Amino acid sequence: MTQFIWKYKDTDTNDIQKISKEFDLPESISTIMSLKKINSKELSRQFFYSNLKNLHSPSLMKDMEKAVSRVLLAKKSNQIILIIGDYDTDGTSAASILHLYFKSVGIKSYFYIPHRQKEGYGVSKKSIDYAINIGAKLIISCDCGITAVEQVDYANDQKIDFIVTDHHKQKEILPNAYAILNPNQHQCNYPFKGLCGAGVAFKLCLGIDEQLNDKNDIYQLLDLVAIATTADVMPVLDENRIIIKEGMKLIKNGSNKGIKSLLNVSNLNNAGLTAGKLSYWFIPKINAAGRLGDASRAVKLFTTENPQLANEIAMELENENNKRKEITLQHENEAINIINTSIDIDSTKIIVLYSQNWHFGIVGIVASRIKELYNRPTIIMTEESGLFKGSCRSIPDYDIVEALNECSEFLDNFGGHPMAAGLSIKEENIKSFTDAINRHADKTITTSLIPSILIDYELNLSEINNRFLNFLNYLEPFGPGNSKPVFVTKNLEGINDVKLLGQERETLKFKIYNDHLELDVIGFRMLEHYEKLLSGKKIDIVYTIDKNHWNDRVSTQLVLKDIIYSETK
Repeated sequence: MTQFIWKYKDTDTNDIQKISKEFDLPESISTIMSLKKINSKELSRQFFYSNLKNLHSPSLMKDMEKAVSRVLLAKKSNQIILIIGDYDTDGTSAASILHLYFKSVGIKSYFYIPHRQKEGYGVSKKSIDYAINIGAKLIISCDCGITAVEQVDYANDQKIDFIVTDHHKQKEILPNAYAILNPNQHQCNYPFKGLCGAGVAFKLCLGIDEQLNDKNDIYQLLDLVAIATTADVMPVLDENRIIIKEGMKLIKNGSNKGIKSLLNVSNLNNAGLTAGKLSYWFIPKINAAGRLGDASRAVKLFTTENPQLANEIAMELENENNKRKEITLQHENEAINIINTSIDIDSTKIIVLYSQNWHFGIVGIVASRIKELYNRPTIIMTEESGLFKGSCRSIPDYDIVEALNECSEFLDNFGGHPMAAGLSIKEENIKSFTDAINRHADKTITTSLIPSILIDYELNLSEINNRFLNFLNYLEPFGPGNSKPVFVTKNLEGINDVKLLGQERETLKFKIYNDHLELDVIGFRMLEHYEKLLSGKKIDIVYTIDKNHWNDRVSTQLVLKDIIYSETK
């Protein structure tokens, strides 16, 4: 049973009172606004009423003018462009955005998505050879390329120009590309650093569109940017907030046939669709294309105008994702068994596991699950083409890329984000690497590794009224940097209609009553708390508030995060 520490977020009483007075709001809403630093009329307008006009100009990104000019030269000279994307949702969405946009403005383009198992991450020599074979004079990388020094040199030797569009951290040496679009490269002054790879690709399209002054509605591509931003767990702040809000509208309208087909096979109700539901039910199916097979199917899905083909690919990805779930569960159980039998978890600050038998396309998901289960940075590796390759998932305040850099003498390659990265290593170096990164984690991680739940506000159920629920709706979309508010309600009694749901009977559902109000409460994978609900004792619950859409009926639902007996706190 996972034990949590309950922590209340630090609040500023004066700020809360100021907001309450200025906006005429109750303490509950004022507290959340204060925590989100929406404490003036101007900041309120920026947060709640930003629109497409508030997106930053693409011209602010380093090398944008050069990149736009080169693409326009390709258009004028009728040159072929090869788009190379990564095999995850961000990379395939970015490639789809460029391919769709180029088609709409009469630029001839092809796309290439590397095979995860056969080629690995990023730009490969094989992809450049493909560019040579099709006669491309320009390559544009999506969501990769910032570390492709040798590959770009190879393209240059073949007289093929190269534009990098990426968002990952750069290494010391940059590739000798014609242009590099990456808000996170050292010399770039672009005001927002949180764009995903598809966001950067979209900015290139915007930059081109401004020069062409076309009647083409480029913002119709924001559905794909929203999906990629959500999939890559980017901060829901600044222009990402606008991108997701506008993109979700397009997704619900169903203009992209591939997205519509995948929503249908996922049984996702458009009316109740949120970025969170996309993340849980939709995006894994896009990733499944590259985890177990050919990721270019995701680009074909997003770019087809043929509803029958879209439906066929969507069903294929649905089936593949079900297969992926089975393999994931098997690998997860094996990983937990290794931890239980071989690792003293109480004295371990970082988990490093490897097996020759694990599927390379699944190790990232297993790393995420183990990280969540033990609240420790986790590295999961498997053998692939003579090397051990792996995925890393981290916790806040532990930059996994920085940690890998400190141990880079043992690695063949690595790269990624502070919270998620990839690596490759020779088997003979694994023990030395494991020892080194454990020493680094011991020295660097100084906070408690017992997982905590951060609580925004102690709420009385009677405070959950239409005004409060409307306020929560306006806060969406939620995600990193704009987390869904977490509440605690204490001394609850009068619990009724307790049920266990789901195939494994691990989901709790019950009703609570307070001040003549009835609310549904649901807790996923919370079987261990079943006894508390039947005990008749008062309980304290931590939860978020959600809308449940079922059979054209919308109801308010509390989603549990933890339960304790009231007298224990």
